[in-house]
Formats: sequence, structure tokens, C-alpha cells
Amino acid sequence: MGPLFACLVAFNGIFVLFDLFGHLSRFLDADLGPVVVMRYYAGLVCAYSPWFVPASCMLATLYSMWQLSRHSELTAMRASGISFHRLALPFFGAALATSLLLFALSEWATPELSAWSDRLKESGFESAEPVTRPNHVFLDTTANRTWTIAEADLSSPAAASHFKDGVEIKRDEDGAHVWGVRAERADWLDGVWWLTGARMIPFDIDGEELPETAVRQTALPDTFPFPEFDETPYDMVAASRKWEFLPARDMWRILHRRRAASEGSAAPFSGGDEEPERWFDFWFRLASPWSCLVITLFSIPTGISTGRQSVFKGVATAIGTFFGFYAVTLALTWCGQHAWLPPATAAFLPNIAFLAVGTFLYRRLT
Repeated sequence: MGPLFACLVAFNGIFVLFDLFGHLSRFLDADLGPVVVMRYYAGLVCAYSPWFVPASCMLATLYSMWQLSRHSELTAMRASGISFHRLALPFFGAALATSLLLFALSEWATPELSAWSDRLKESGFESAEPVTRPNHVFLDTTANRTWTIAEADLSSPAAASHFKDGVEIKRDEDGAHVWGVRAERADWLDGVWWLTGARMIPFDIDGEELPETAVRQTALPDTFPFPEFDETPYDMVAASRKWEFLPARDMWRILHRRRAASEGSAAPFSGGDEEPERWFDFWFRLASPWSCLVITLFSIPTGISTGRQSVFKGVATAIGTFFGFYAVTLALTWCGQHAWLPPATAAFLPNIAFLAVGTFLYRRLT
């Protein structure tokens, strides 16, 4: 754990230091406090953690196993009757815990922190507060419904649960409006949209809106539920954010709904060729945390063989392994995003390849 912590501090410290050289003057001009700067870099560091953390696990494992082998501690423990599997168990336990922590961060912390840092940077380091969007349009391609919201605060699902300045919902068929409703406000309560002051919008056969006086209006209660609206505030917030700042669960929901809209049905986790870049991002988000465990398996036998020979081989092996793994990852990223390989295959193949090599080397030791 000591070498792992040191590697994490070193990687993140170098990254922050280089970025700070380019933005220090802007921080001073904007008079940002240390807390704001720390929060900004927390978002950046979390965004790059799928690359830094596995590399740190690799270097920490190589160093630790090299030290144990170099001082003959592994030989002494095995001579005492301790199996090699038992010796490696703490390494696998630490790698598994790191993988789970990295996955949890990517789902529940990184999206919010990274989105906040991105808003601060885009504002010229003046403010990271979300901006209310006038006449915001949200399109539900599955139900062919379009929401036009007069003033939309999409900073969180809670904020997107109440639109107080007017909302308009229209449904299309074959590119023409066939149904619509206009309301003074909309509230998401108990899983249902309730519209206040709602009035139906009449359309002619060509989808053009008619004057309200041209048809007899259906009287609606002052507040009326519309359970057929299955769009949720969560969907609206996810659709308004940049794709890279979404957790995997939101990516899946959006891709699944789009696939359902284009094909009429969707098999769960079926992948898809219509948006290979986004499908790859989704699968890579699921695959990347487990790189910690795979690289640790590969690094244990490599570190032992290094400890029996020289430190120079260890350094060369560490650098070669580091660049080899990420070179394969980047190459397969390009293949997955350009549909040369199925997105799921391209995302998981680096882990599978290094898992096979690591298992072979590990079994040779046991």
C-alpha cells in the first residue's frame, strides 16, 4: 500500500503541476480560493483516474514483489510452508478493492466532479454554477415527444423536477405534429408528471397548429396527471450533459432508448453499430476499472523474476509493460470507435489479453 500510495501521489502530482503552470495566472486573475482550485483539480484527476490508477497498481506491485524477492523473503515464507497463492492474496485483495473503488468513483463521483470542473473552465474560471437554459428543447426519440421548456434548470434531477415558467409537449408521427399540450408549469411527483393550467394544442391534418378558437377545447382540471409521459428528470439532466461526463448507467439508458427508437425493440446489452463511438465509451467505462486487477496479476511474476536478476530489468519491464498495455488499449480504442471491432470486444480485449499472459506467468510460479 505504501508504494501504491506513492505512485498515485506522483502521477497525480505531476499532472496537476503541469496543468497548474498553464492556468496559475488565470486562477490569480479570477481570484479563486484554494478550495475552488482543489475542487477543480479533483474533477480533472478523477477524469484521468482510469489511466493513473492501473499504472500505479502495476508499478507498486512490481516494486513490492521485487523487494520481497531481492531480500529472499519470499523464499523464507515458502520454506515455512506458506503457499504462493497465500502470499499473493494481499496483492489481489488490494487490486480488487482498488478496482471496486475506481468503478464506484466513475459512477457516483467522477461525473459530477468532472462536470463541475468543466463548467468552471468554460466560464473562464469565473463561475461553475449551472446556467438556466431559456426555451430548452428535450427530444424523446423513443416516444417521438418534444419538450420545450421556458426556463430549464438542469443542474440536478431535483431541479429538473419542477418547471415553473411554462412547458410545451408535442408528439410527432411521420414528421408532423399530431398531439400537443401547453401548461403553465410541470411537476414530477411520485413518478408522474403533473401539469398545471394545461390546455390541449389543436393541429390540422398537416401538423400545423390551429387557433384555440377554431376547435372546442377539452376542459382539464387545474392540475392533471400525464402518466404516459415516461421521460424523467434524470433523463433530461443526462441528455443535457456532455457524453464523457455521464456514468455508465446513464450511457446505457440513452443508448438503449435510441436503439429502441431506431429498431422498435432492443435486446439488453446487445451493443450496436449505429453509434460505435458511444457504445465503445459505455463498454470501456465498464472494463477500465478491472485493469487494476489484471495488471496486478501480470506484475506479480514479473516482479519476482526481476528481483532475482537486476533492478535495471525491473525498470525496463515496468516501462515496457506500461506502454505496451496502453498502446494496445489506444489501438483497440480506435478500432472500436471506428467499428473495425465490436465495441464491447475492443473495450475488454486489452484486459483479456493481459489476463491470459498474466495467468500463464503466474501458473509457472505455482
